[in-house]
Amino acid sequence: MLGAILAITAAFCWGAGAIFTRLGLQGIKASTGTFISVLSSVFLVAVLALSLNFDAVVNLSLTAFLWFSLIGFVNYFIGRQFNYRSIRYIGVIKATPLFASAPLFALIVIGTLAVVGGLGLVITSK
Repeated sequence: MLGAILAITAAFCWGAGAIFTRLGLQGIKASTGTFISVLSSVFLVAVLALSLNFDAVVNLSLTAFLWFSLIGFVNYFIGRQFNYRSIRYIGVIKATPLFASAPLFALIVIGTLAVVGGLGLVITSK
């Protein structure tokens, strides 16, 4: 039950965020909005992470740090930039459902990796 409540809350926040993005992008470039959004997110998350989980943050493995850095770059830097541009060009109503197709792309990536891995096993087997 808690997981569903958290997911619904996240969906509400993302929906509200899309509306705030549209309002904020009036008169500024999407790259400026992305910069302000990412900067404020980094500050808030850093304060929360360090105040609530200081030991976990300082003991984070290099591997985990690198994976989360990649997530931050792809999701919050590149993804948010394109999301903000799409909202600016086509509006919240059209951009949000397209943005919500993210699970489809995750499945495509997983499927592609599975096919490539299977081909690798076929090629390298004796």
